[in-house]
Amino acid sequence: MKKILFIVAGPVVIVSCILLLIIIGCYKDPKIEEANKISQMERISTSEKIFKQNKDADILCVYGARFYKRVEDQEKYKQMDLKINHELGKVRKEYKDGNTFEDYMATKLQVGTKIFTIQGQMQSELLLVQLGEKYVVYVYLNSKDL
Repeated sequence: MKKILFIVAGPVVIVSCILLLIIIGCYKDPKIEEANKISQMERISTSEKIFKQNKDADILCVYGARFYKRVEDQEKYKQMDLKINHELGKVRKEYKDGNTFEDYMATKLQVGTKIFTIQGQMQSELLLVQLGEKYVVYVYLNSKDL
């Protein structure tokens, strides 16, 4: 009798667990959805401000809605002897005129270009991007200052 109960109850428990996982996996947290909408609005607003100043800006977006611009005077930062902290990620998409900016999207960098954080006080203000054998500095653009 116990074997029959186990044979019948076993699959029912397994199917119930699978259905429960599917239901939980499909649940969308309203707080996360709202944060994503705000992040997207920030990206749109900031990118529009940047392109008003320079239609040909060399920028990249990371951390959801933070924009970094390629530094014109690279020599200034070479003297600072910046050290890599860790690889942040890679460029996932190349920006095309009229698109909405996404995380890890860039205007001039190729897909697959590696992005690194740096060590030290300026860690959140600067990123290093690997272009071949050299590293190029990108500086954070505060949307309030645009």
